[in-house]
Amino acid sequence: MTEQANRIDWLERQLAQVRQFIERDKLRLAESPKKFSIQLSLDSWLSHQDELQQDLRQAKAALMHEVVELRLIGRRMDGSIPLRLLTKVAEKFNSAVAHAAYHLRHGSVPKKGIPEGVSEEIDLRLSGLSFGSTRLMFAGNIAPDTVGDSLMEGALEQIFDVLSSPSQERIRELVRAIGAPAARALSDLLAALEKQEIGAELTWPSPNSTVYHWGGSLEAVRSAHSRLHVLQIEKPIAVTVEGRVSQLNETGALYVRDDRDAKTKVHYNKQQYPHIQKLTLGMQVSLQALKHTTRDEVAGREYTTYHLVTED
Repeated sequence: MTEQANRIDWLERQLAQVRQFIERDKLRLAESPKKFSIQLSLDSWLSHQDELQQDLRQAKAALMHEVVELRLIGRRMDGSIPLRLLTKVAEKFNSAVAHAAYHLRHGSVPKKGIPEGVSEEIDLRLSGLSFGSTRLMFAGNIAPDTVGDSLMEGALEQIFDVLSSPSQERIRELVRAIGAPAARALSDLLAALEKQEIGAELTWPSPNSTVYHWGGSLEAVRSAHSRLHVLQIEKPIAVTVEGRVSQLNETGALYVRDDRDAKTKVHYNKQQYPHIQKLTLGMQVSLQALKHTTRDEVAGREYTTYHLVTED
């Protein structure tokens, strides 16, 4: 692990711990709203969080670009690749990353394609073609946003989870996190490779020193494609969730209880955490959300979840 990667890892762990202290003090303040010492403690942790986020932005900005390697394995994959296949692979990979990045930040699908600002922020490009087997090298920008998170980094983490997860339930959760367009782009990419009987291996040494790896064979492509293909994802419906915040979880969900005492679980992504920080227990809210319905044709079941929608 490099010195820079060590620092990023340490800052992320510190930030996670500080966020726990902030949530703890928010709960204490909700129980004793007039206790000045608790408010003082909360203000101190919030200030420390701002400092850590700034340090994390600077540490990640120092790395700027990360390289993801997609190795294609097949009889014709000898260091060259048919231009038509290269175009499709690059297009679908870019679409999966860009849509996942947008969905992680906003919890929704872009209305008119990926905004130019998002494309510029992730700055994904084909940076090289290596010999031996056919290795496509994609470079992307991991410079963080204003809260220390990197769109590119978050999208890649979720994509590796989707490809690697053996559980259909976990895949459903991940697909809802990255959105239907990203999932379809991944499925289309895998379908194109499977049709040509080409195996694939995806590798990414992330800034926090974790080396993400998936695949290595045609069977890995077939397996991942079959798990994604059986999911029937309906177009999400925009809804408003109204009531009082009854529970806040750091694990990516909050609960809203309405006037009829019915409780709704609303999921959010870590990129939306700055919006969650503004909420407190008992607060009356009117949240914009998307109602997602997913059908598992193999299990014959339907699943419904709600995901928070946020604006910049």
